Amino acid sequence: MAPISMKAYVESFGMPFEQVGIRREEKKELRADEVEVRMRRSPVNPSDLIPIYGRYAHRVTLPLVPGYEGVGVIERIGPGISGALIGQRVLPLRGEGTWQSLVHAPAALAAPVPDSLSDETAAQMYINPVTAYILLTEKLKIPSVGMLVINAANSVMGRLLIQLASRMNIRVVGLVRRKEVIGELMQLGAEKIVAAGDGEEAFQLEDALQGKKADAAVDMVGGVSGTALARSVKPGKTLLALGLLSGRPLDWPYITETLGVKGAMFHLRHWNASISAARFQHVFQTLFHMVEGGELLVPRVRRTYPFGQVQQALWDYESEKFSGGGKILLGRP
Repeated sequence: MAPISMKAYVESFGMPFEQVGIRREEKKELRADEVEVRMRRSPVNPSDLIPIYGRYAHRVTLPLVPGYEGVGVIERIGPGISGALIGQRVLPLRGEGTWQSLVHAPAALAAPVPDSLSDETAAQMYINPVTAYILLTEKLKIPSVGMLVINAANSVMGRLLIQLASRMNIRVVGLVRRKEVIGELMQLGAEKIVAAGDGEEAFQLEDALQGKKADAAVDMVGGVSGTALARSVKPGKTLLALGLLSGRPLDWPYITETLGVKGAMFHLRHWNASISAARFQHVFQTLFHMVEGGELLVPRVRRTYPFGQVQQALWDYESEKFSGGGKILLGRP
């Protein structure tokens, strides 16, 4: 008999804590290029919830198992794959959704995890760290001692960009909503962090930059905040859009035509499709090394819920019960 998998399951779009249920199913046979991984930890990320809401309904096929990242141990291998992989702790990526107890994933893309990294840290090493690393090393052409401006600087992505940029000798000026977080972000390596309410972003950035212009911007908010970033960027340089936390789109004609700033959106799946398995693995080993050396910090874990309590985990996540910070994970209790 095939192993039994407990999985989070979505059959219709809507509020995640209402739409995500639990199923137990027999697993299908592995393909020749696959491994089966028993999951230990799988984070709850904003990107996991977007398809459940139905915002990408045109390219989402229901039913679906959510989850883009996590860590586990290889239990079974497909035909022709070395038995030495069994028992190895890996990130099973770009295969099935990770909100389940057993995941099938391509063997070539399962990233081996160093023993020095905890499950809680390893589970978070894909979506945000890889995106931040690729933006700074490949997508944004920022010279040494150049300047990057960002909003949502206190987000997971903002904190990773600050840390990686500091390591690369890139100065970061960031926007936040609350003054209380400024000191902590400065300690991570930011050059300047400014707190701004709605409509104050452009003025606060202009004052912080003292008439200078940045070499690039990363926008995670959209709307007025994103436009304020664009106004702070040198003509001909790039504003890269990652998110839309405000729910309001950017005014791309104003940004590109009036301000002369290059506009682009980044999707990790497009980068994934453009690179080799060897390059994919190399990026992870680089990031693992940074974490091992204390050069890169990922968020602390606030609480781990068993897979069977996924609805409660999502309720707590969306009700901002844990708004004080820290990741919510699914996995073993």
